[in-house]
Amino acid sequence: MAVPRKGVSPIARDEQIRVIIADDHKLFRDGIRKLLETEPDMIVVGEASDGVDALRAVREREPDILLFDINMPRLNGVQLIRELSAVPHRIEYVAISAYDTEENLSRLSSMGVIGYVLKASGKVELLSAIRSAAQGQPYVDAKVAGRLLTAASPAGENDKLHELTPREKEALYWLAQGFSNGEIAGRMVLSEKTVKNHVSHLLRKLDLRDRTQAAVYAWRIGFAQLPEQELDENGGGVYL
Repeated sequence: MAVPRKGVSPIARDEQIRVIIADDHKLFRDGIRKLLETEPDMIVVGEASDGVDALRAVREREPDILLFDINMPRLNGVQLIRELSAVPHRIEYVAISAYDTEENLSRLSSMGVIGYVLKASGKVELLSAIRSAAQGQPYVDAKVAGRLLTAASPAGENDKLHELTPREKEALYWLAQGFSNGEIAGRMVLSEKTVKNHVSHLLRKLDLRDRTQAAVYAWRIGFAQLPEQELDENGGGVYL
């Protein structure tokens, strides 16, 4: 995923999130449209059945969010995003796919995709991905991360975790569960600014680029799978 862009404001809370749905299966598009139409803060401004139509729709309708299938005819998801790199208005990308390979996630994130869910993901995950992306916040469905990152960790990855303070570990844990900074602040009884600082510090210490990579890391080493009961109720962070 690209480094979050400085100076880009989230969509105003009193504005609807403008969404374009790009998928080559009409029944799937119809289902997503009906779901989003029940949400007062979202509006579907266009649909596309392939990458070329999606490119045209984005240029004409100027959505806030492009919800797209990775594997589409004419232009696939990767090719589509490459073509859209020159679009002047702000747009965020949420990838939705039946495929869940680590290669797909890595490639898409490096191109600026900040949301990733599966077609098997639930309503809550999809809506969370859209709303998070609209605020410029990465979102990776926990089920996606869990499926993708079951391979053994490279040597030494777990050691990096011990460089974090207890509070930074706890912030990483909740981040990996898909919570925003505000939600993490509520759980840790801290200010949102303090949580933001913890996240910045843990990214630097773990040599990671963004929240998506942090979530991926936490799932890969098994840290995100720890039971919530292992959080220290006295503020000592996560036991590991």
